[in-house]
This record gives sequence, C-alpha cells and structure tokens, in this order.
Amino acid sequence: MALLIISSSGIQGQTIKKLIEVSNRDSVQSGQGIIYGLFIQRLGFSSGGFPQDIRLINFDTKEVFSFRVKPTFKSARENIFVYHIPAGYYAILHYVWTQSKWYGGKMFTEPIYKGMAFSDIKRKAQAGQQTGGELKQFKFSVQPNTVNYVGTWNFDKEIVSFSDGKAKLDEELKVRHAMLNLKTAVVSIPD
Repeated sequence: MALLIISSSGIQGQTIKKLIEVSNRDSVQSGQGIIYGLFIQRLGFSSGGFPQDIRLINFDTKEVFSFRVKPTFKSARENIFVYHIPAGYYAILHYVWTQSKWYGGKMFTEPIYKGMAFSDIKRKAQAGQQTGGELKQFKFSVQPNTVNYVGTWNFDKEIVSFSDGKAKLDEELKVRHAMLNLKTAVVSIPD
C-alpha cells in the first residue's frame, strides 16, 4: 500500500481545474489547444446516472485538470468529448466514477497505468510486492493553437486501451463543430 500512497501523494491538496467544453461556435483559443475523442465507459456496475471524469496532469506546469467523459443522467456506453485545454505534455492520472448504492453513491478514483488494472496494483501492494518499475502512465501532447484528436478511450475494462477511430468520429462531429478543422487535427493518441 505504501507505493499507492507515495505515487499519489504528489497531487494531494492540489487544486483540480475543470476543462471547459467546446461549444458548437467555439474555435481554438490563442495559445491553447482542443482535445476531442470518444470515451467508452465501464459497464458491469450500476452508475445510477452519475457522471464519470478523467484527471490529467500537465508535466510542464504540474497542474491537474479534470474533464467529464460521461455526463450526468446519460446512459450511453459511448460518449464524445471535446474540450479546451492548455498546450503541454500530459499524463492520464485517474478515472473517477460512482457506483450507485441504495443510500446514494460510492465514489471511486482509480489510478490509470499501462497494462495494469488498479485491482492488480492494490493486490500486489497489499501482498508487499513491488510494482514501481511496472507502472507506466499513458501520455500525450497538445501543441498551442491546434485541434488534437486523442482517440477512442476504451475504459470498458480495468486495463484501459486507446485506439484510432478518427474518420468515423470526424464524420459525426463535422456539423456540430463546423468551426473546427477536424481534417487537419493533430493525432495525439495516448501511449
């Protein structure tokens, strides 16, 4: 358990800034970027209409950002996200979701690492096994004044993955976000 405490202690007490969703009339703001993609939520637990969020850390500024990948009261398995974001180099920190309970909800914050489920990390830590060398974060970059396609985020299982579905998503978004030049978007899928 010591590893989990140490690995997350760097963000304790930090302000988490919410990214602003891109409206259908927005364009890229000077010095900023826009990220867009498709999020596939985890099923198999009752979300009860609770929202789901992703937290990112900007390596350049050490700021932590949060954005909504599943809106409140929406039950669709797949949800599109389009957000303004400061330019920089990012890593995915957490997947935040709520399990519906008879008394309300129980909130979970899962650290996200390549090829490893949170339950496996927790089990190894409880058994006193080291996982430090195995824990690698998913990272991506956002250049200033660009639209960035960040992929299909498959969080449908504990071990998350990312894939490229740009052509299909661009077709779906071209009318709603006509102010964004999706054809020239930078592909920056987390790896």
